[in-house]
Amino acid sequence: MIEYEELRADIDRYLMERFKYRKSLVCLTVDNIIATRRNSRVDLYLRIRRIESRFPPDCLIIARLGFIKERIGHGTHFLRFLTEVARKYGFNYIGIECANIKSSAFAKKLGFYSIDGENYAIAITNLISYFQWNNLS
Repeated sequence: MIEYEELRADIDRYLMERFKYRKSLVCLTVDNIIATRRNSRVDLYLRIRRIESRFPPDCLIIARLGFIKERIGHGTHFLRFLTEVARKYGFNYIGIECANIKSSAFAKKLGFYSIDGENYAIAITNLISYFQWNNLS
């Protein structure tokens, strides 16, 4: 779908600018998964779901997100960016799939609700409020 390719391109541009990559880093699979190619600094696996599943409909689901340098704001910065992109493409939720201890603490800090103890979701409007309230750039 062309819309998903545009979404992929937006994420690719963001990662290239943020992490100073010169070549494309992100691909879109046939089953609507955005993933980074093997590299040393960023690991991203993002599911695009329009239909309801364990997660609410119109949800961008982070299945894997990692940065070589942790706890310096990359995750929060990416979530702020992803919130803007989600709005642009008509997504209403962001989810975190199979959260470990670190990512569940991160999700709770940002106001995500637990779906079943290991999966989390949040409405885009709530994330926007969080970022405005905390004035995070």
